[in-house]
Amino acid sequence: KLADVETLRELPGAVVAYTENTDEIAAAAPFVDVLYLSNNKPIGNAASREAVFKHAQSGKGLLLIHPALWYNWSDWPQYNRDLVGGGAKSHDRYGEFEVTVLDEVKSPLTAGLPATFKISDELYHYDRDAAGVPPLVLATGKSPKDGRVFPVVWLSQHREGRIACVTLGHDGQAHSHPAYQKLLKQAALWAGGREPAK
Repeated sequence: KLADVETLRELPGAVVAYTENTDEIAAAAPFVDVLYLSNNKPIGNAASREAVFKHAQSGKGLLLIHPALWYNWSDWPQYNRDLVGGGAKSHDRYGEFEVTVLDEVKSPLTAGLPATFKISDELYHYDRDAAGVPPLVLATGKSPKDGRVFPVVWLSQHREGRIACVTLGHDGQAHSHPAYQKLLKQAALWAGGREPAK
């Protein structure tokens, strides 16, 4: 996560703050353009939970990375259903797999990324919630173990918010990957309502 802080600080004009205390979300959210979540720690504070939804409903950006796309909170099903459109309950063993950027869907998140690239990471087994917000899948990962293909980058088609979901980002090897860093920056710009530089 701290590696992502440094990557995002490379964006012109970006002010990036980091905390591991989820109780601070409620106080911070009104003052940020993009709320980045990458945690599987409980968000038990009702005000913080409400702030996450208010942030999206106000048209601001959510950047949901790796563990934030897990089914973490059985007592908070609205999170996965209404913001993520599903989630993961399992993943391949850590290792190298290939990511394919879907060329039929044009998005500023994936603009300029290689058509395919290999990354060492956890391939999350994203399970779509049929009752949830629909995803617009931008990139997929293919399991070298059994050939199954799962979304690894998608836009949550939430009515008001700008929500980018990236299941990549387990460890330093993934966070230092050039394609991941480019994707992260472009996702943050898009979520913040700014177009990435051409």
